[in-house]
Amino acid sequence: MNRDHHSDYNTELTALCERTLVTLIGDIGPWSDRIYLVGGLAPRYIVGALPEGVSPHVGTTDVDLVIGLAIDHDAPETYETLQTNLKKSGFAPGEHSFQWTRTVNGATVKVEFLCETDQTPPGSIFRPKEGTGSKIGAFNVPGAQLVTRDYTEHALEAERLDAGGRSKITLRVAGVLTYTVLKIFAFQDRHDNKDSYDLVFTLANYPGGPAGAAEASRQSGIFEDAQVTKALRLLAERFASPDHDGPAAYAKFLTSPDGEDAAARLRNQAVAVVRQYLSALGFEA
Repeated sequence: MNRDHHSDYNTELTALCERTLVTLIGDIGPWSDRIYLVGGLAPRYIVGALPEGVSPHVGTTDVDLVIGLAIDHDAPETYETLQTNLKKSGFAPGEHSFQWTRTVNGATVKVEFLCETDQTPPGSIFRPKEGTGSKIGAFNVPGAQLVTRDYTEHALEAERLDAGGRSKITLRVAGVLTYTVLKIFAFQDRHDNKDSYDLVFTLANYPGGPAGAAEASRQSGIFEDAQVTKALRLLAERFASPDHDGPAAYAKFLTSPDGEDAAARLRNQAVAVVRQYLSALGFEA
């Protein structure tokens, strides 16, 4: 299902995704320190407390997690354990091997595993221990492994699924720079309105605004990485003016088809946020 408008999201499903995360991270044992949250649930943790009057992030309908791979050192049993613990949490393999799903109160929750590796082409599914009995796969995404060097930790408490009671976990969440890189790469690849919205929302509402996001980005250990430079250049191109596709997607996500005046304001807002961020970084395309 294509969810490319804010009306496709609701707080109930987002809360369910959060409960799923608490249940999953709590059940996967030693894998918990090799899992990083990067998808639509991440902005609420990256941004934290919102400025007064700002509407909350719309949330998400799935949970995107990067697996920190150690290909040469992981035994087959490592991935079999992850698979066993996913099933213990009530998840079953989805349509593709990087997807796991379960139904809760009539709603389907999807967990997707991402990675970055040179073992298979970008945009394909990597199976770390194929042929060993493990069915675990991960979607190969350029820039995904940046998160292992650029993340923050957050304490998250929520009600576990299956009436399991409240539980607290420590969650590793992409830093603002890694999140920006992954979102602009995702937008380039699939042009989903939601990707543009996630990106602009996070930069605009980060503590200190776009300038605060730029300062945190500059302090990141990945700032000099070639993938970051490529992503920032792409960000500047896609948000170069209100007529470009980045601002257009942001506006489409938040407005109705006949809301032309509101769309124009949102396009300008998106351009201003990105320009402030790049200017504070001292980035020149």
